[in-house]
Amino acid sequence: MLRATGMALMAETTSGVNAESANGGPDSLSRPLISIIVPVFNEEDNVDRTYSELKRVTAELKDYQFEILFTDNHSTDSTFGKLSSIAAHDPSVRIARFARNFGFQQSVLTGYRLARGAAAIQIDADLQDPPSMFGPFLQKWREGFDVVVGVRRSRKETLLLRRARRAYYRFMRRIGGPHLIPDGGDFRLIDRSVIERLRPIHEPHMYLRGLISSLARRQTGIPFDRAARLHNESKFRFGSLVRLAMDGIIAHSSLPLRVSFYMGLVIALAAVLLATFYLVVRLFSHQIVPPGFTTTQILILFGIGLNSLFLGVLGIYVGRIYDQVRLRPPTIISDLINFNEQIDSVERNLLR
Repeated sequence: MLRATGMALMAETTSGVNAESANGGPDSLSRPLISIIVPVFNEEDNVDRTYSELKRVTAELKDYQFEILFTDNHSTDSTFGKLSSIAAHDPSVRIARFARNFGFQQSVLTGYRLARGAAAIQIDADLQDPPSMFGPFLQKWREGFDVVVGVRRSRKETLLLRRARRAYYRFMRRIGGPHLIPDGGDFRLIDRSVIERLRPIHEPHMYLRGLISSLARRQTGIPFDRAARLHNESKFRFGSLVRLAMDGIIAHSSLPLRVSFYMGLVIALAAVLLATFYLVVRLFSHQIVPPGFTTTQILILFGIGLNSLFLGVLGIYVGRIYDQVRLRPPTIISDLINFNEQIDSVERNLLR
């Protein structure tokens, strides 16, 4: 049975705009529109191959209509030019180019907000995640799952990084964070109902994997084998992964603040006990109390270090609150291609 909720919300969101593909076709209730979201940044060597592969796979899925939405995070190479040429010959390809680089998370979120489909599938332009998984994703969606995540069976990375990932997922579950599917990445399908829950959220430092998981009513994962990247290098360096992990912890838990409080309490208690010990020795013992210069200096430096650490943690939370209350737009779009005027006005309002 089709996702009735997603279909109704799709019609409501587009304000009466026909959600069929630009090529025409049967009514969207019999062939639901599926949005394929492809975030790109300097992918000039990949976009032609990506487009061809997506068209080949979607042509085999006769029960659906498809739109392909590229969100260009202000590429500095010929990516946007190549995409523009593709869109000029294929009206089902839509392009949103940002005025500057707003980061991967905001690029994906904007893609979801611009999607017109009853469901949206996110896939990277390097095609390490296979489009052949669209069929299994859509089958699970028809079974009633509103989030379907691709689960990587194997990763070409170091043993240390693999163990760090597993430890991170376990840690997130322990602190009460969102239920993240282990080894699940950004290759996913989400239902229109989840997209609608995402719309009012404007977080400058979001962790989209966790946010989508927390908004899902039913989610599942499908294992797949990830291919090697053919062109260019991954835009995610180790530092980017660390920042993403920190975003996940800070966005979904106040644990760092609680740890700061309890550690401060323990240090204060230890200081009281140490002062009591020296006082008792001084009053009731004939032993000479050592001057304790080294001990004092160590304790002072230790306390200063802890204070700096905890102030830093507090500063991170305060800084994010400040970014949140400024209500700046999550992205600024400089170019829209294959957005007709009526849809353009609706979707520009949704991005405010």
